[in-house]
Amino acid sequence: MDLTDYLRVLRKRWRFVTVTTLVGLLAAAAATLLMTPRYEATTQLFVSTQGGEDASALLQGSSFTQQRVKSYSDVVTSPAVLRPVISQLGLETVPVELAERITASAPLDTVLIDVTVTDEAPAVAADIADAVAVSFVSVVTELEQPAGDGPSPVRVSVTREALVPDAPVSPRGPLNLALGLLVGLAAGVGVAVLRELLDTSVRTTEDVAALGVPALGSTLFTPEKEGASVLVAGHTNTPQSEALRQIRTNLQFVDLDHPQKVVVVTSSLPGEGKTTTSVNLALTLAMAGVPTILVEADLRLPKVSEYLGLESAAGLTTVLAGQAELDDVLQPYGTSGLSVLPSGAIPPNPSELLGSRQMAELVADLRGRAEVVVVDSPPLLPVTDAAVLSRHVDGAIVVVRHGRTTRDQLSKALERLGSVDGRVLGGILSMVPAKGAGSPYGYGYGYGYGYGEPLPAPVDEVAGVPSPRAGEREHGVVALDHALAGRHAERD
Repeated sequence: MDLTDYLRVLRKRWRFVTVTTLVGLLAAAAATLLMTPRYEATTQLFVSTQGGEDASALLQGSSFTQQRVKSYSDVVTSPAVLRPVISQLGLETVPVELAERITASAPLDTVLIDVTVTDEAPAVAADIADAVAVSFVSVVTELEQPAGDGPSPVRVSVTREALVPDAPVSPRGPLNLALGLLVGLAAGVGVAVLRELLDTSVRTTEDVAALGVPALGSTLFTPEKEGASVLVAGHTNTPQSEALRQIRTNLQFVDLDHPQKVVVVTSSLPGEGKTTTSVNLALTLAMAGVPTILVEADLRLPKVSEYLGLESAAGLTTVLAGQAELDDVLQPYGTSGLSVLPSGAIPPNPSELLGSRQMAELVADLRGRAEVVVVDSPPLLPVTDAAVLSRHVDGAIVVVRHGRTTRDQLSKALERLGSVDGRVLGGILSMVPAKGAGSPYGYGYGYGYGYGEPLPAPVDEVAGVPSPRAGEREHGVVALDHALAGRHAERD
């Protein structure tokens, strides 16, 4: 990942990073408030030698005391020094526990010893430091006492008594808050980048193209509260309408030398929006003046007829079984130029039926009746219907749901098509968020091209006359809102 990728991740997951940063800051603030303040008091000792009046003796004494000081630092926290302190101050502790609150250090190349005591009470810290200094002087004098009653060659003096501290040394509020902020920010960024690296879902048309599938475009997902999410004739300048027109245009330029008259629309798994895409792509083609036939070939969970409000008792399976002629079951959809072939009765053997010679002959018949035939089929991974059907058509369009379909699932679906020599025309990224980082709709259609207001009356825009089923189909075309997509997306 380069810098641009990191910035994209931060832009996409800025809410998560903000939350983790605030959590780190609040955790640091809570820890700071819950911590008991602790105070430090320090006393300083000076170690010297007695005797020696000439320069040589003084030099030897200085070297002697510097070596002694290194050992004295450990003596400060010894039980011999701390027991008198506990007894003198009446402390309810033992030498081992008291030693944990005392530190002794000797600055390099000096004969000084700094004794620091930490306690929750500032006055107690100062009293302990002074008492330790006095006890240490006595213990060293006794330890250095030569045989007999001669004077000790080492003298320890208190050069600075402990002062009662007026400010605690811990907790350090500003430092803790700064550390909490940095830790929360680092954790948020790290998790966001890790999630991005581990996320194998397809989120952009570039991801689709990276798997060797031409990206035909994307369709919009709009939250329910924002209204209709797909094409409505009275709202012909919505982002969804523009997206479908872009897909229609890109489909026309997939292969100029071999125009695609019959295309099958499928997906990797259920719930990716293939039926919604099939319906609206067919409607978009029809409204552009292209004679179009929409075939409901999902013989397991057919939904096209339900979406369009058409009768599906007789249709594709009826024709394949020789029980009806195509002209008898092909239903015109208003006067938009779209004709729909419903599924008919659901058969027990959909795959065999779609791969039969009768299906191939029906597809050939449909070629002569319209410029484009859109065939809605089942998903590729659960069943083989779409793969079998792809042998009879000019190519397949694979619908990929934004953020849900994984690269592995799409790759396996393409392998299914490739195993039967099915031709993949391209992929459509469906249910792309209208807002947010990476959304192709985030910039809108500016430069003076606004959105038109909804038509006040339920009029079939193509024909200019009232629709025969306006109450069911709203202005003569499908009006699938988010609620409808939510009910049926998992089943299409």
